[in-house]
Amino acid sequence: MEPFVRELNQNGKEVYEDEYTRPGISGFGGWLIVFSIGLILTFIYAAYSLVDYVWPMYESGEVAAYFSDYPALGAAVLVETVSHLFYAVCPLVLGYLCFKQKRLFKTMSIAYLLLSLVLSIVAYFAYLSVSELASDYMDGALRDLIKNGITSLIWTLYFVKSERVRNTYVA
Repeated sequence: MEPFVRELNQNGKEVYEDEYTRPGISGFGGWLIVFSIGLILTFIYAAYSLVDYVWPMYESGEVAAYFSDYPALGAAVLVETVSHLFYAVCPLVLGYLCFKQKRLFKTMSIAYLLLSLVLSIVAYFAYLSVSELASDYMDGALRDLIKNGITSLIWTLYFVKSERVRNTYVA
């Protein structure tokens, strides 16, 4: 039995279904490596922060004291905790989707970038509500918000326009 003819290639030669490959660049490489390195570093930083900074505050009861004495500071700590959990879990999920070449990777990456930006905005306003924070700390939070906005814009455009992403994540 002859394999099904998929289409004609540019030279007019028949291309059979078992010989068919997507045209253009595909596979894990290029800027996807940079994005993946960023995910790995984000995971490491978030996991370290959770273990070294956030967990001891909850374990010692410090957070409960913040909520009773300084509600705005307690809310800021809660936003910080949610952010670290988000940055610890999402890179693992995206890494799995990336290496399994799932179509959901593109959509989840864009959602991750946009949610990351939303978390940065919420964190900035949570820090802004705490009058006890130093002004240089707030300048750093604003700088992080702007950096996150630019990063989210660039990577979102990459995932929307990239031929490599379109050809690789099809399953």
